[in-house]
Amino acid sequence: MNLEDHNFHWRKGYFYGNERKREIYPELWKSLKSRRITVITGTRRVGKTTIMKQMIDELIKEGVDRYSILYFSFDEEQPSVRELIREYEARLGMDILESKERYHIFLDEIQKLKGWQEQIKYFYDSYENIKFIVYGSASLFIRQGVRESLAGRVKEFHMGPLSFREYLAFTGKDYMLEKPGMFEKNLEAEFDRYLKRQYIEVLNEDDDEVRDYVRSIIEKMVYIDIPQIFSIENPHLLMKIVEIVASEPGMLMEYTSIARAIGNGESISRVRVSRYVHHLQDAYLLKLGYNYSESGIVSERKMKKAYMSNASLSMIARREPDMGKLAEQCFFTREDVRFFWRTPQKDEVDIVLEADDGPIPVEVKYQGSIGKSDFKGLMKFMRKYGVKKGILISKNTEDTIETGHGTIKALPAWKLALGQFI
Repeated sequence: MNLEDHNFHWRKGYFYGNERKREIYPELWKSLKSRRITVITGTRRVGKTTIMKQMIDELIKEGVDRYSILYFSFDEEQPSVRELIREYEARLGMDILESKERYHIFLDEIQKLKGWQEQIKYFYDSYENIKFIVYGSASLFIRQGVRESLAGRVKEFHMGPLSFREYLAFTGKDYMLEKPGMFEKNLEAEFDRYLKRQYIEVLNEDDDEVRDYVRSIIEKMVYIDIPQIFSIENPHLLMKIVEIVASEPGMLMEYTSIARAIGNGESISRVRVSRYVHHLQDAYLLKLGYNYSESGIVSERKMKKAYMSNASLSMIARREPDMGKLAEQCFFTREDVRFFWRTPQKDEVDIVLEADDGPIPVEVKYQGSIGKSDFKGLMKFMRKYGVKKGILISKNTEDTIETGHGTIKALPAWKLALGQFI
């Protein structure tokens, strides 16, 4: 293996040089001080390798010997961790175990190495002067490895696509945040662009280029990443499921109907569709939402909705994406969201947040004007569960509506996207 090709930072005076950092960076940097293994997961193209190079640059700038930092990607070659470390020691001309120096070892695309978790565990337990930073695209595989073998030894981080605040920073428009009241129309327009552009590499591209870029990400996950982990008889069926959800984000998951839609004359079982959907969820390509119940217990047997894991992924839909659905998807795919609400009578609320003092219903009405009928689902939820607060996410309306059941706050989507629901 040619370690020089992976470690340009070994060259005197060399820095990777990407200065603009993601919001997660301070937490990752702090984790380098810990003995525990730093595990970073995420889908393709969210910037995991870039953030690794930023950490390497900062380590060197803080005085860490550049030769005590090793980076290796398992994307093309899969040597064992033992072989990798032995080769590194040969380059150093010394045994790491006998050294008093601390070594930082960055391992990218680790999920492609069979049995990686047991190998890392051995060196973690035996070499107290090695700090491992482990990256991978296929999140479930890494999480399984963590749970099975590395419990108590890891600190895990998940990297998603850009937040709206990051989007503004990476496009040089974060100056608007100093006085947002002066730029409301601009921020509203930027939020529309953001819904389609949550990846750094396409921030300034047109819709057709974004569509091609997103499709390339999805196809690599569907045809390469997921089949490497799971038993997939037909990856084309995976792709068909993705295309259906991308076209109808927030759709109710009726597995029998989906089986008929993707079968094209072939008999596809609902069990197989259910399994494929959950593989897509485990790989962070889809997100499932669950119908709210007072117990707060998620039941696999209950009604579910499906979304792409971020709004931009719906750009692969064959028709122009509905901006209201993209906005709904943007908010449902936040980490703190799990539930929607729907009754047999089809009363519905898009999002139900879990708060210490009770549930908070949230309805997304991404449109120019708001009428009384837009509050109907919120008011029915508030009456049924005796809660006094609801949220309506609008396109540009900000208002407080007092009802007989409590207070509904209407807030523009761009404003909520910059902060927290609660």
